[in-house]
Amino acid sequence: MIGIEQLTQILDVLPYPVFVKNAQHQWIYGNAAFEELMGHADYIGKDDRAFCPPEQVKAFRTADRRVFAGEEVVKEEEIGSNLFALTRKVPLVLPDGSTGLVGIILASVRPNAHPSDGGTPDDTVSLASGDHLRQLNESLSKRTLELESSLTIAELKQQAAMEVAHTDTTTGLKNRLGFKDKLAATIREAEETGRRFGVAFIDVDRFKQINDRFGHAAGDLVLKTVGKRLCELPDVFAVARWGGDEFVLLTELPNIGQNALVQGFEEAHTYTFRPIKSDHGRIEISGSVGIAVYPQDTTYPDDLMRYADMALMVAKRQGRGKVLSFDAKINNALSRRMQITRDLPGAISNNEVRPFYQPIVCAKTRKIQGVEALARWTHKDLGPINPEEMFEIAHGCGLATQLDARLHEAACRDVGPWLNTGAIKYLSLNISPMDIVSIDFADRFLAELARTKTDPKTICLEIVESAFVDNLDTARRNLDRLHKAGVMIALDDYGTGFSNLRALLELPLDKLKIDKSLIQSIGSSYKIADLMTSIMQLAGTLDVKIVAEGIETKLQSAFVTSAGCDLMQGYMFSRPLSFDAMDRWLAVHQKRVA
Repeated sequence: MIGIEQLTQILDVLPYPVFVKNAQHQWIYGNAAFEELMGHADYIGKDDRAFCPPEQVKAFRTADRRVFAGEEVVKEEEIGSNLFALTRKVPLVLPDGSTGLVGIILASVRPNAHPSDGGTPDDTVSLASGDHLRQLNESLSKRTLELESSLTIAELKQQAAMEVAHTDTTTGLKNRLGFKDKLAATIREAEETGRRFGVAFIDVDRFKQINDRFGHAAGDLVLKTVGKRLCELPDVFAVARWGGDEFVLLTELPNIGQNALVQGFEEAHTYTFRPIKSDHGRIEISGSVGIAVYPQDTTYPDDLMRYADMALMVAKRQGRGKVLSFDAKINNALSRRMQITRDLPGAISNNEVRPFYQPIVCAKTRKIQGVEALARWTHKDLGPINPEEMFEIAHGCGLATQLDARLHEAACRDVGPWLNTGAIKYLSLNISPMDIVSIDFADRFLAELARTKTDPKTICLEIVESAFVDNLDTARRNLDRLHKAGVMIALDDYGTGFSNLRALLELPLDKLKIDKSLIQSIGSSYKIADLMTSIMQLAGTLDVKIVAEGIETKLQSAFVTSAGCDLMQGYMFSRPLSFDAMDRWLAVHQKRVA
């Protein structure tokens, strides 16, 4: 049996009159419907004698004693003047452990005439007139129909509320909650039938750029169109918008062989990411897809979702616009990533990530001009970690600023003697994109230089264009502040994107570093000469020096020198070296140049 506290929460909302009595026949609870029926609000703590004549009290107590003894009683009773009721009473354990009862009045009537007097002492007051019984039954039937109607309406409202709670407002598809319910139901069915199905995560590539270029209305159109196309794919039986620009779906996996299955996914990908017509014209879209299979990959819903998401993550890293199924390679790659993410904070704190140095030489004289500090980390289990992988993870877990600060401090302390002796003229440092648009970055960086007693005029900061495209004003303020203090500014990886020329004109740049991908194309395309000529003209307009990165051959060296590049950097001169190795290289190089 349940206690009265829990019971009252339920009874208070019932349309039927409900009351509770203790073993002394006192009312200790009545819901709103009971109070309305009785016409009295002041009944708690009182018994039947306060409102009923002696013969009715006797009948009530006779029935109540049977309930206290453990019976369930359903009786027709006269509960007031010319008021008859069909009442059901059941035993109830009260909070103090004593016995009580709960009664529910299933139906009540007020006939035009009183029932005939009389009745048996061992029973409740009898409704002698068959008319009273008929009226009670009619009232009960009417009340039952009303309750059924109310329940039906409540059920419809609940269904509608559940539908709203499970639906994405923008696309009309299921949302996360709705999809999780569908996935759970699909797995229950699969456990019984052996059904095989796939979960696919779909991400619209560069969706933010679509929003920024065409507006949010066009962005919503893209989401609706992609969702509609996903629903139209064969074998797809559930589609949801997972959030932002990401969708998730359930698809049947027909037994057609792996090659045919992959081909089917590729065709579905091509169909989904066709161009979209809008008021702004043609919107080109692409997307990446990650897939996990039940029960091949796992039988657990959370793992199934996680594996599909992992496959999507790898697909995006491989260049976007790809479809990948989860496999052991992806699992190993993500396990490696998790290990690096876990160990990177300790490696930064313990100075395990160290600066290595690559020389930058004058294109004409080949004399050393500066060195660029590059991060290197050898993991105790995984070996050397790719710097791009390390910085990507550092950005993702908010460690990029801390990592840069440690590297800058170590590099400034390392190269102090080289700067003092004139072995090099400057130290080049890379800056995290999130730092260059941080309001207080310039002050923090100059404070770092002051702590290591480094002259700002001996530092060159390398930034990438993507660092300031979303917040040019803050980036410009930071760079202006640093430039006035003497710090040189270089735009790194130039030539890998569509540069904002207006932004370049507004920034205090000293150098443009041509990306190594262009340098490596020398000799393979006649257009490289025209491109280099254009870059040299731009450099003249901006009054900046050109640094050619990735020089590996004499052909490349001769080409960029003849094109007018000022500085060169690459494996032809030296790979990135530790401090001790770079110290030895500088000594040998100075003698060779002399």
